[in-house]
Amino acid sequence: MFVPGHNEKLLQSAANSTADVLLLDVEDSVLPAENKKDARKIIKSYVQNGTFSKHRVFVRINEIKSGFLLQDILQLTIEGITGFLLSKTNSASDIVFLDKLLETIELERELQVGYFKLIPILETAASIINANEIAQSSERIIAIGFGSEDFVSDIEGIRDFDSNTSIFSPRAWVAMVARMHNLIPIDAAYIKVHDSEGLEAHLKVGRTFGYAGMWVLHPSQIELVNRYYSPSKVEIEEAQEILSLAEEANKLGKGVAIINGKFIGPPLVVKANKIIARVKLIELKRRL
Repeated sequence: MFVPGHNEKLLQSAANSTADVLLLDVEDSVLPAENKKDARKIIKSYVQNGTFSKHRVFVRINEIKSGFLLQDILQLTIEGITGFLLSKTNSASDIVFLDKLLETIELERELQVGYFKLIPILETAASIINANEIAQSSERIIAIGFGSEDFVSDIEGIRDFDSNTSIFSPRAWVAMVARMHNLIPIDAAYIKVHDSEGLEAHLKVGRTFGYAGMWVLHPSQIELVNRYYSPSKVEIEEAQEILSLAEEANKLGKGVAIINGKFIGPPLVVKANKIIARVKLIELKRRL
């Protein structure tokens, strides 16, 4: 969930949210520019006093050419922050630059090299074209996110919420690239924060494309997003049945079989194992 880094009321509220990750923002939601100094100080204070101890914390930093990035990094490379979201990542060289900057700071501050993770946000035409190279540009990268509104603005298109034609191809492409490189694909935020029907339609498409989660802008969106990105009871039961039947097939010495009218083969077993692994991860987080 994105939270403006200068808004203490929202930061305190976010600390009690059920979001998996808090994305503390010093970029677009922190304007005018003078507020960015306050945002850095407030974020640093809240992280160091343990306000966000129950969450993973990432900071959305300003883009490389903004003139703000260096201070974002110098002031916020502290323990308690997992990593950084780089807005408007246009090429692999953007990530390489940031990777080396972080390495220099880690060495200076006696932190393990690679301590800070990266999530590039792909939200320009250049970033979509260069997505495959970006995904391979640093071992710090753990996820790749899509940014729909900036993308449409960059291509001078029309944001059509009914058909989503303007974002269909890049949205699908980002998920594919992320999965190809074993990274977590994060879907675009749905900016109509009080439109639950629209959000649900957005989630259905995101799940279809293979996304593992999405950015949210408001706490009211979290429950529905968590529901869609958690395996349903039916999915869990089917996965358990597939694994049970696969065990039977193995005992019969068959890699592929039809048992009880169901086809059992490697792709279904792989999918079933992933569903069960996701369930275990969710259960572990709930116990923390």
